[in-house]
This record gives sequence, structure tokens and C-alpha cells, in this order.
Amino acid sequence: MNGRDLGDQGDIALEALEQEERLGRLTPGRLVFMIAVCVVVVIISFLMIVSSYLSLEATFKVKDRPVNVLLLGVDQTYDDKGQIIDGLGRADTIILMSMNPRQGKSYIVSIPRDTRVNIPGRGTAKVNAAYVYGGPELIAETVEGLIGMPVDRFVEVDFNGFVGMIDAIGGIEVDVDRNMRYVDKAGGLEVNIKKGRQVLDGEKALQYVRFRADVLGDITRVGRQQNLLGILIKELATYDNIRKAPELMKIITEYVKTDLSQRDMISAGWFLIKTQGDVLSQTLPGDFYMQYWVTKEDAVREMVDNIVQGYER
Repeated sequence: MNGRDLGDQGDIALEALEQEERLGRLTPGRLVFMIAVCVVVVIISFLMIVSSYLSLEATFKVKDRPVNVLLLGVDQTYDDKGQIIDGLGRADTIILMSMNPRQGKSYIVSIPRDTRVNIPGRGTAKVNAAYVYGGPELIAETVEGLIGMPVDRFVEVDFNGFVGMIDAIGGIEVDVDRNMRYVDKAGGLEVNIKKGRQVLDGEKALQYVRFRADVLGDITRVGRQQNLLGILIKELATYDNIRKAPELMKIITEYVKTDLSQRDMISAGWFLIKTQGDVLSQTLPGDFYMQYWVTKEDAVREMVDNIVQGYER
């Protein structure tokens, strides 16, 4: 081997070392890529931790069934001159919201206020009477017996709170099914809404869900309540309205009575966001009999079976 061969081998070795050095050098492009990867890993890890912490099962400590929250819209009681009477109002709207993590969806079950029930300690009466006798706690216990599922929490909102929430999100778009005109001075109600798709402010939205001057009365009204609540849940799950959480929390603090903790609220909100507000609405199965809405027991069992799908009963 001569000197030229040794020189050639040295050059090759030197080039290999330079190439290896170039490969190991942290270029600006490689640095940006590594930072991006690290950020993605951190975000994914954070979301996994948050999702685990805010899961319905972890928050409500319920693993063998959906989480059930009773929603109550409370009306005031008026005298014959239209003046508000002090004391408990009336449960004008009664809705059971069931969130099923196994299915990744929620169910809204509207319970007509004239539903015949057995109120613990009081006997047979309309379900809204349970609120008069014992407030949200007694009506929650009554609904448990009616549905055959535990009620985990309750949310009670009065008319002012409802109006405030709708106004806080800039109104709500609804396709009104008919012209609505009705005046009830004793009930503190005046409704005047035109038929058609439109954005309702808080006051008009309240008129929409209170209107019951139909052939089927409360049953038709319940359908409108379901419609508006379904739209509202989807609206609240949007990014624009998530940013309004502080304003909504202020309204909740002022007008809403609930045994939901702050973590409960965030967990339920996180579930609705994850499931993109996927909600199925239905009315408690039954028929009118005299002054009552009487449930169909077989149909109620079938409804509950659908709600708890994914869990063993």
C-alpha cells in the first residue's frame, strides 16, 4: 500500500466523520420538529390526564350505570291580582337528563307535570306536587321511584335564570311550529311569537317553552321544551359559548339552585363537549286518564333499557 492509498483512505474516513457530524448537528428545521413533537406529546398527555380526572365515573363515583341529573324549571305562584306569592313555586318543567359514557350520548326524558306518581309520605298525586311538599329533594326521590333509576343530582332554575342564560349566549335559533298568542295574567304569562325559524332572546324563549294552548296542552309543550333544550346543549358545547363560561357561571350562581359541585359541572360539560351534544329526547310514555298522565309501565321499562345500554342490569 503506497502513500496515495493511505491518503485516499484518510480522506474517506474524514468525509465519513464530517457526514456523521452533520447528521448529528441540530439544525433549525430539526429543532422545530423536535419541539413540535414534544408539544404534541405534552398536549396529548395533558388531555388524557384531564379526561381521566373529569370522567363522569371518577367525578360522580358511578361505574355501573349512567349518571342522572334532574332538571327543574320552577314557576312562581301568583294570586288573583297577578302578584307573586312568597314560598315555594311550582315545578313547571321536569326533565331527567341521563349521561351514558358507554354509549357516548345523553338522553333527555321529559316528565309531564301531571304524571300520576306515588309521592313518598304523601300518596298518589301529580308529580309536580312533590316539589310543593318537599322541594327538589322530594321530587328527585319521587322520580327515582317512577323511573327505576337513581337520581344523582338536581338543577333547579327559575325564569330569570333561564332568560339570563339564553341572553348570555346571544339568543337561540328555533323553528317555531305555529303562531303563539296567549295571555294569562294570573299566571304571569303573555305569549306573542310568530311562526317560523328565528332567533329568540331570553324572554321569547321563555314564552316558547311555557306556551301550552294546544289540543294536547302540556304534552305538546313538553315537545317544545325538549326541542329547545337539545338545541341549547349543542350551542353550549360550541367553542364560542365555552368562552362565555365565566358569564354563565355568574348567572348559575345567582339564579340556579343545585347540589352539583363545580367539578360536577365541569365534568358534565366536558362529557357534552366530547360527545358533541349528542342527545336523544323523549317523553315519558303514557296516556291521559282523567286529570293525570298515566305511565305505560312496559314502555317505561323499555325506555330505561335503552338508556342503560352498555351496562348490565
